[in-house]
Amino acid sequence: MKTRIGFAGLVVLLLIAFGSSSLAFSPNVAVGGNLSYANRNPAGLMGLETPEFGLKLRMVSQENDEELEEGEASPYSREYQVLYAEPDYGTGAGLLHFIYSDTLRQITYSVADQLMGYVDVGIALSYMNHPASEAKYVSTDLGFQIGDFSLIQVGILIENFWHLKIGETEAALPTNIVLGTAVDLGNFGIVSLDVNDVLNTNSSRKFMAGLEIQPMRFLSVRASWNEGLSVGAGLDYGQLSIDYDWACGQHLMGFSWKF
Repeated sequence: MKTRIGFAGLVVLLLIAFGSSSLAFSPNVAVGGNLSYANRNPAGLMGLETPEFGLKLRMVSQENDEELEEGEASPYSREYQVLYAEPDYGTGAGLLHFIYSDTLRQITYSVADQLMGYVDVGIALSYMNHPASEAKYVSTDLGFQIGDFSLIQVGILIENFWHLKIGETEAALPTNIVLGTAVDLGNFGIVSLDVNDVLNTNSSRKFMAGLEIQPMRFLSVRASWNEGLSVGAGLDYGQLSIDYDWACGQHLMGFSWKF
């Protein structure tokens, strides 16, 4: 008989053991049921069917004006992520997400539930620490996913809809609204389209599009456009998954285990 780990218990254990914004390679605020997507829009947690544990490593090539010595590799910054999520067992779904890098230390706790009918809602509470600027925040994101309208799902994400500056932090976090839609192509794959800063309040409106297909049961390939092309692939073996994505000098490697 499969043993279920209580989400609240796991949160306590992780907080005792340890005392996470991730790069979005593809538009996904309307996509649910996948741990990688659910850490973007917390409402997507309602699509999870089993508990899932994930590890991610993001590497970003750094510009360096100094000449490199012979044989010296170009430097990379690294970002480490640890994620654990549980599906809705009757009290809502949840996610705990840690991010550690030279420029960001973040812990995010997300919960999601069904609001009504085909409407799911999720909220993410984050503590963020930027060591370089010594800026610290507590911030919340609010997400909705609405479906299904003939295999079409709509997603809305309000980033930093409320935040608190900690200590001597002066700069405020901008509120950003992302609107997206996803079309399920059945066994073929999924197409998604997002509009970032849909109201253009931050003068950063842009369109992002993505396609993921599954040519084989164990293989998925994807491509997206987000101010540049990104491509990736994933391999599934039983309960284990391995993913790799590339985008403009950035590399994202991931491992997940469903149990």
